[in-house]
Amino acid sequence: MREMQKGFVVVGVVSAFICLNLVVLTQYSSLAWTPRPVKQRTAAERSQEENLFDGVDVSFLMNKVINCSRPFIMMAPAGSLGNQLAEASHVISFKLKYKVQAGVRKDMYKSLTASFPNFPLPALPDECTSRKDIQRMDIYDAENYVALNGLDICIRIVAYPCHPAFFIQYRSLLRFFYRFHPSVKQSAERYRNLLLEKWRKKMEIASHTDKTIQAPGSERPVVIGVHVRRTNYISYMKSQVNSKVMEPIYFHDAFAYARKRYGKVVFIVVSDDLPWCHKNIVLAHPDAVALDKPISRNEDLALMALSDHLIYGLGTFALFGGLLAKGDIIYATNVTYNLKRPYKIEIWVSEAYHENLIPFHYRKP
Repeated sequence: MREMQKGFVVVGVVSAFICLNLVVLTQYSSLAWTPRPVKQRTAAERSQEENLFDGVDVSFLMNKVINCSRPFIMMAPAGSLGNQLAEASHVISFKLKYKVQAGVRKDMYKSLTASFPNFPLPALPDECTSRKDIQRMDIYDAENYVALNGLDICIRIVAYPCHPAFFIQYRSLLRFFYRFHPSVKQSAERYRNLLLEKWRKKMEIASHTDKTIQAPGSERPVVIGVHVRRTNYISYMKSQVNSKVMEPIYFHDAFAYARKRYGKVVFIVVSDDLPWCHKNIVLAHPDAVALDKPISRNEDLALMALSDHLIYGLGTFALFGGLLAKGDIIYATNVTYNLKRPYKIEIWVSEAYHENLIPFHYRKP
């Protein structure tokens, strides 16, 4: 009995000690640590997120199980990052529009998911891709066939499709599916902040020598991404469509147009030929900046995606830089092509009517 009473006393002492420490710890915590306020989403942000999947069969869209014994539509990788984003977007649009099985080859899946963790399409198993009855079709034939017959055969889309009219209505969803890996986004944000600081210094200096130029001030400028495609495109445009890459006059005129449309701006130039851009574009405009050294393709694309609007040069890479950004895509309407072999992307952009596709007619040299 005595031992039992002694045990009760010990338990009571220990309990009192624990309670006392909890009180002290709580008081100390209340003095030493203040919870960080949770950032509240704006009404617009809540509405956008809540409405993103309105009318979409989310469970079907995100289902990555493929039955290889049934018909499916697929894409194999052709070209580099911009091409693959365009190709995948066509397949996503087929899955959304016609509720069909759709996927991409394993190597394409690995490449895209490494950059975009939200990528929704599955990697097709070997059992699917090894089928001998897969029909090769371009995007028009595939669309016409599925619209008339449904998907009763296996189809592989070919010929580097990039017709924005097929997928631009899904732009908000694509921006969700093509959210960059956090490390890529953080890197692009650092580059953007570096370029904004470079813009402020450049504008400050220019305002001292030219009284028509205002000092940058504290107000955030509208960020205009600018893509300039050159290198292998110079010979490609000449041989394939008897035309040229975009010349400096296009960018000079587009910059003037953007200033009138958006007010205080900074032009962030992204290119595969930065020395040419510095010499022919950046030096001519105090509100234009570019990095001194090349960065990765993913970082270039993410840098464009962080823009408010984009001035479109040439190619699928630039197009998706604009689609993944927030606002308008300004494109040229008077680029000359050999119409027997038109470069389809630029022709197709003008056929994809959308409130954020802004046609622009520049002075030809």
